[in-house]
Amino acid sequence: MRQRPVEKRRRFFFTRNSQPLAVDEESRFRQFRLIVCIGFPVCLLFGGYNWSVDRPMLALAVIATGFALLSGWWAMVSGYFSQKLVYRLTVTLFSSLLLYLVSIGGSDNSLILWLYLFPLVTFYMFGPREGLAWTGLLVVMLLLFLFVPIVVSQPWTTQWRGYSLIFAVRLLVTFSFVAIVAYSYEKSRSRSQHQLVEKNGKLLVEIAERERIEGSLRESEERYRAIYLQATEGIMLIDFHGGIVECNPQMLRMLAYPEEELLGRNLFALIHPDDLRQIPPQIDRLRRGETVVLERRLRTASGSYLHCELSGNRISSSLIILLYRDISARKEVEVAMEEANAALERLAHIDGLTGVANRRSFDRRLEVEWQRMAREGKMIGLLLGDIDYFKQYNDIYGHQAGDDCLKKIAATLASLVQRPADLVARYGGEEFVILVPDTDLVGCRQIAERMRQRVESLAIAHSGSQVSGVVTVSFGIGAMKPENQLSRETLVGMADKALYAAKQSGRNRVC
Repeated sequence: MRQRPVEKRRRFFFTRNSQPLAVDEESRFRQFRLIVCIGFPVCLLFGGYNWSVDRPMLALAVIATGFALLSGWWAMVSGYFSQKLVYRLTVTLFSSLLLYLVSIGGSDNSLILWLYLFPLVTFYMFGPREGLAWTGLLVVMLLLFLFVPIVVSQPWTTQWRGYSLIFAVRLLVTFSFVAIVAYSYEKSRSRSQHQLVEKNGKLLVEIAERERIEGSLRESEERYRAIYLQATEGIMLIDFHGGIVECNPQMLRMLAYPEEELLGRNLFALIHPDDLRQIPPQIDRLRRGETVVLERRLRTASGSYLHCELSGNRISSSLIILLYRDISARKEVEVAMEEANAALERLAHIDGLTGVANRRSFDRRLEVEWQRMAREGKMIGLLLGDIDYFKQYNDIYGHQAGDDCLKKIAATLASLVQRPADLVARYGGEEFVILVPDTDLVGCRQIAERMRQRVESLAIAHSGSQVSGVVTVSFGIGAMKPENQLSRETLVGMADKALYAAKQSGRNRVC
């Protein structure tokens, strides 16, 4: 509940305030209780003393000032008057009383007492700026009081109200010193107070900002905790040595381990050994703050392995967060697609009957090797072989036997090609082409002759052949150094013309 104004003021005046003050003006209001507590007893004592020494006017003035202080107290507590107005009036009354006491000071040193007390009181109650104005007023009154001559007793000696000139000068000097000290102290205190107020203000702003940030952090923590518990991905926290610190429920469901069995275990013991050999632990990268994304197979409680996509990052000076997504279904699809693509690749580049490269694969390889030999300045050779009287073989033995014959010859030709760049391909129905880069004409003839002899040694019966009782092959060869004015078709044309010459000259030979 909010306090009423009277209760707040009573608490303000009758209890000690340990809170830092907001502004300097408020501190003056709070000093009012000190003025009353000290000023009222002093006024009563001093008034009683003046009454006893037959100074009734002064006694009444002083006692009236004391009761005025009490009235001001009541006015402040009641809340019916402005605190600032009451304070000003009371302090002005108290300062005026001090001025009066200074003016009536006499040879009993009361002048010095009230004179030195005045700047201390006014600077403390009014502050450095207004206190300086009151002190200046006192200095003017003191000059008039001390330097207006009233009695001249000797020709070269001047008297002022019973005080000598030397005393007046000393009094002014010491008063100035006291006033300067009081001003400096109050100025320093006021500056320190304002600095303290500014610091307190900044501190309050920082506290409010910190509370706001802490509230935001708590809200964020609750939000992320909910995400952590409800996430569809498995989340695992590990230390920098791979020890499992925490797992969310989804991670436990994915691996089918009880939580007490999984926590404290080393993560690398769950990863498939082949995956670790292929991609070693990435702890060092994670410790440096890098983000790691890769695939791992994790062993489940049943002993099977679960394909997971892993993304990890460091979240503190000692923890790493790992997010696992089950991609088993996706991996099955990928494997099926890879197998299908491999089959399509084979169909696209492999002859379905003989198992060697097809015409399309040959054309692509010829283009690549032609450019490579052109860069290296080397020869490229080409062998074009054709089975002799193969149409008659099909007519006599049937197409099934013909297909078997093509397979045997293709396998024989492929077995005689050793270098990775060499290629055996089916060029047409019963034609085969052999690409041999970095081979001159002599080398091509040697390779072709070995192939011809090896096919003949297969001893595949061919009663329809006019050159032999077994299946034979004729070869035409060509070799050239690729140049800008020549083309790949030139090399193929050379081998084709040579094959035609081999057939015209009796078959089962190399031309």
